[in-house]
Amino acid sequence: MSKVVLHIGTHKTATTTIQDLFWTNAALLEQHGLIYPHLRDKQTGHHGLVLNWPHMPKIFQLPDGDEGTLTKLSETHGGKDATVFLSSEEFSRDRCLVDATRLRDLLSGFDEIEVICVLRPQWEFVQSAYVEVSRGRCPPRPAQIVEQVIETGMYEALWVDYIPLLDRLAEAFTPDQVTLMPFDDLRRHAGGIVGAFLDHLGIDLRADQLQVVNEGASNVSPPTLASYAANIIAEPKHAPLWLLNKAAHALRQEYGAGVKPCLFTRAEFLQLKTHFDARNEILADHPMAQRSGFALKPFRPQGVTLFREELSKSFWVRLARMGFEQSLQG
Repeated sequence: MSKVVLHIGTHKTATTTIQDLFWTNAALLEQHGLIYPHLRDKQTGHHGLVLNWPHMPKIFQLPDGDEGTLTKLSETHGGKDATVFLSSEEFSRDRCLVDATRLRDLLSGFDEIEVICVLRPQWEFVQSAYVEVSRGRCPPRPAQIVEQVIETGMYEALWVDYIPLLDRLAEAFTPDQVTLMPFDDLRRHAGGIVGAFLDHLGIDLRADQLQVVNEGASNVSPPTLASYAANIIAEPKHAPLWLLNKAAHALRQEYGAGVKPCLFTRAEFLQLKTHFDARNEILADHPMAQRSGFALKPFRPQGVTLFREELSKSFWVRLARMGFEQSLQG
């Protein structure tokens, strides 16, 4: 029986790690019944398959386009007794799921389709997305972001409130076609997130049998408060990499190598908790969540050792000195 698995993210849930490892180990995976297509050199994710992406970067564009490539994949593998795994977190963006029904239809040559969506507590997701945005430009300050995500349920065209995301999926897929996975549980798997995916897909391989890429973790984010501090100093301009590195170094020197910072103040965290704990209770009753037995636990600042308001004057002085020394070096 042929099957296609559509891994739609979400963002900041180790998607790049999965894509890099599966792309590098595609030949080994195929020996065990899992096909991870190589669609374009050096592009480990399948971002070129995303429909309704009006400004798709050229680096992702495929010779046969999105629909043409999806059709070919369906025709080529639809009759095989194997599973095709397609992965792009961009599938989960609001604009890209507008054509979810068309996406389903293009994959109709497969006997079975499964959509996998990994979700994490919203406060973790938002602060990780903030760091990612900071790589390219200076984002709004955290207090503004908290107001925005509570008011709109979105950040950077990404769903923070997951109920509309499931509603959009429900327009094209039935509950038994969608598997929701909690990010925190996947991280605790004996083989990590990759091992959890291999187990779920029924692949008789362990994560440690795959060739390692980027030491097993790709696109790792710097400490959230290092990004914040660099942004504050550089705003309204984009913080340069050297400043981000100095901020991370200053954070470790001031608070120790094991510091676990949170982008938000305690009060902002409570705002997010109050709002999204209630929304997540509703989420747990969604037919797709019930089918997967999925529920997000109430927010807990588990492991956090430093909230934003706890950044000390000595930290800022230390970082300022580092920046001054850097300027003297040219």
